[in-house]
Amino acid sequence: MYYETAVAHVNLAQNPLRIVEARPALKLASIALAALAFIPFTACKPAAKQIVPANSIIPDPVPTAHLSDWTALTNRIPVSLDLNGTVLRGWTFQSVAGHTTRIRILFFNGNAMTIDSSQPFYRELTAQGADVTVFDYRGYGFSGGRADVMKSREDSLALYDQLAANGPVVVYGFSMGTAMAAYIASQRRTAGLILAGTIASAAEEFPIFARAQGFSARESANMVPSPEAVAAFDEVGLVARSPAPLLMLHGEADTLVPIHQGREVYTASSAQQKQFVSLPGKTHNETVDALVALQAVREFIRTT
Repeated sequence: MYYETAVAHVNLAQNPLRIVEARPALKLASIALAALAFIPFTACKPAAKQIVPANSIIPDPVPTAHLSDWTALTNRIPVSLDLNGTVLRGWTFQSVAGHTTRIRILFFNGNAMTIDSSQPFYRELTAQGADVTVFDYRGYGFSGGRADVMKSREDSLALYDQLAANGPVVVYGFSMGTAMAAYIASQRRTAGLILAGTIASAAEEFPIFARAQGFSARESANMVPSPEAVAAFDEVGLVARSPAPLLMLHGEADTLVPIHQGREVYTASSAQQKQFVSLPGKTHNETVDALVALQAVREFIRTT
């Protein structure tokens, strides 16, 4: 309903942001462009604008997992939430650290992560002294439904409310997950907010993301985020509305979400307790499990 007939609809997410390092070699033909018809660039006729929806950041195909693998193990407890017939499934990883705090972490994945494939990181996180609960987004991994950024954003509030009913919760997001965590913090009084590889806005990030998919600079410059994409990734505005203690982590070598975006979000925060940790030499996908980042998380949850 947001698209004009003269505007092309672009899907950018064939080579998504993920924990595994992204590779620079891209095949443009593999990108899902069935609905895309670029107007030729000429000196006398400017290129048409292309509206880019929020869901363009969702990979195609969406990563899934076998439901039979959604099981309990030592210090790994299955958790679920039924939202009008769509079942979201996750795990709570219990901390085995001797200094476990009363605070729990609710973690939101990057756009190509599933809980099944990212378990080593969650266990590293629990070693910092807090239980960690994480769900697959709708349509991802073990969860039902169809992948959708805006619906996942609403889901995030329901997940937070369920967990926060039993005590204080720090929300932590990576990459696309920063949009979920920041949204919760703008709507609820969270115990804390941790953001890693933070997107400042769709207007800033989507052209960079498009270039990573193989689009030219001129093509990327003519891509305009849809109204929903603008709302979903307005993390400058979302964080500005949150008084929660804030920890931000960003790799100095991040080319997928450059560090200046994280600094913009940090500057917008009015939180009395806030810290920005830059990670020398670290790329986007090396941010959350960097030793310095984990140490910063440990200190944050200890003092929050």
